[in-house]
Amino acid sequence: MGGGGKGGSQSTKVEIPAWAERAMQENLRKASAMGEIGYMPYYGPDVAAFSPMQEAGMQGAYDAAAAYGLAAPGGDALAGMPQAQEFAGGIRGYSSGDLFEQARAEFEARNPRQAAQYNRFFTPYGTEETNPNFSSPGQDGRPPGYPDYLPWPPRFDMGSFR
Repeated sequence: MGGGGKGGSQSTKVEIPAWAERAMQENLRKASAMGEIGYMPYYGPDVAAFSPMQEAGMQGAYDAAAAYGLAAPGGDALAGMPQAQEFAGGIRGYSSGDLFEQARAEFEARNPRQAAQYNRFFTPYGTEETNPNFSSPGQDGRPPGYPDYLPWPPRFDMGSFR
């Protein structure tokens, strides 16, 4: 008396075109090679510094408060502020680049084996002067730990990896 379930089965086959498969394989090779690069830190200004006029205004307000006994005489309105760095074009600001370097050095000091394991997957960071774990490239210029199955040097031609 029940119905249904007596029909035939149906299947669908999806084929990826050869041109799309080649493009996907090329993109995977490119992604693998780019993954070897590692983190690229930013050393430019993250936050703008106070202008000289702003600093003078804050100091003037502080001195006025001190004149009325509301603040300690001779104090510095900017006490506790780090020294601003000057960047290209005279831009003054603060950068987190040095904090990154400190954190990286601290990680390597506290976890040298883990840091070595992590770093072996990437192109050496910095230079011989800035990175104590930097090792010179091999005879063919290939960075230490660079996989033999990837071409060296990597070549990019109009966005395609060879």
